[in-house]
Amino acid sequence: MKRVAALTVMSFVAFAVGLVLISNTYANPTDRTFRVTVKSSFGTTFTDCYRFDLDGNLTIDLLFQTLTYRHGQLDEADVQSRFKAVSRFGQPLAIMFFGEEIQALEQLTGEAVSEFGDTFVFSGPETGPSTSPQLCVPSGSYGDYYRP
Repeated sequence: MKRVAALTVMSFVAFAVGLVLISNTYANPTDRTFRVTVKSSFGTTFTDCYRFDLDGNLTIDLLFQTLTYRHGQLDEADVQSRFKAVSRFGQPLAIMFFGEEIQALEQLTGEAVSEFGDTFVFSGPETGPSTSPQLCVPSGSYGDYYRP
């Protein structure tokens, strides 16, 4: 009986450690596209495509802007899974995003805040490489989704 209990405990510990290791082992949004559902503080919900390229550019389809992104949280071991992005000088809307990819779920989650104090939360699955825009289609094609 003691042997069964010891094997059960060891199996559970090995499973838990393995799950922790694979959950963020390869998490990295670079060169990936995500189809996210965005909810705003002014009450709208829409679907958008976030495309992270290899050169540090984050293209957000319904924002109609390209932002600069970098991996963040320098004090964390899983630095590659987290990102921060900011709009560039001269763009029509100043906005900042941050979030992370959860590799085990192939899911991107995060938040944003605009220059006007509007806030956004987003979450959605990976759809493929950033070089395949046809794999992700946003919920609209025109409009001001990130403004009230």
